[in-house]
Order: sequence, then structure tokens, then C-alpha cells
Amino acid sequence: MSEKKGLVFQKVGIFVDAENIETSGWKHHSGRTDYKKIFEAVGDREIIRIIYYKPEFKEISSEFQTFWSRMGGEIKRPVKNADCFLIIDAVTLAEKLDVAIILGGDKDYLPLIWYLKSRGCRTEIWAWPEATGTEMKQAADAFFPLTKDYIISGESPTGRRPSRT
Repeated sequence: MSEKKGLVFQKVGIFVDAENIETSGWKHHSGRTDYKKIFEAVGDREIIRIIYYKPEFKEISSEFQTFWSRMGGEIKRPVKNADCFLIIDAVTLAEKLDVAIILGGDKDYLPLIWYLKSRGCRTEIWAWPEATGTEMKQAADAFFPLTKDYIISGESPTGRRPSRT
């Protein structure tokens, strides 16, 4: 994380593809994503917006909603997947940001990365390396691989503990 030091005056937007990050974290590391640790890892940079995208048919606990609100985040509930919502918000906010952090390694975001970079916005992909294609890692200005350090062990993405059967 020493690479992030000294970037104090950057305005950052964080765009969270919840399905991508949470499902991959559970699949590869058997736990829930620790968003608080992720936000702390952003460092001293100024976070302008934190937007969490999760389809409306997927459960979000009231505890998580309270936590997210306390972190200063916003929750958007698309009918299906998050891609369109996330892309539109990132494009719309690009002029106000120095850095766009995309939490998710979905290759559908490649054109977004190219667009943001063409507008002078630095792009960072923060995702599980096991679920992130090489193209994404290379296209972004920086790739931050999430590790087990960013997992809350023993809980499923829905907040339920796995059964012991």
C-alpha cells in the first residue's frame, strides 16, 4: 500500500459491483467482503462518492444498509445486473473525479476504463485476482488485488453462516 501514499489530493469515486465482488470473495475465500478495510486502504485520498450496486432481487440486510449509510455510501438497486448503472454513474462523475475505483473484475467494464482514461481520470480495479482477467489488470492504471485480508470469514454474501452439514 505504500504506492498509495502521497496521493492525498486526489478526489476518488468508488463504484462497487456487489454481485461480482461478493460472489467471488465467497467462492474463492469463503467469506464476506470487508468493505471497511477496503475503504481504509484507499488511504488519505478524498472519497467523493461510494456507490454500491446490487440487483433488487438480491437480499441486502438492514444491518448492511445501516453500515453502508454510516460509511457515507449510496445503494442502487438495478432490476438485473449492475453494469449499466455503474457505467452511467462513472461516466457522469468522471469530470469531478481524479480517480475512479471499480470494485469488480468484470471484463464488461473495459470500455468504461478506456473512456475514463481518455477523459483524464485515473482508473483502478480493486478485485479478487482469481476473478479478474488479464485484460482488466492491464487496461487499468492500477490493479489492487484483494486478498484474504479483505474477508470477514465464515459468513455467506447474504450474511448467513454456512451450515455445518
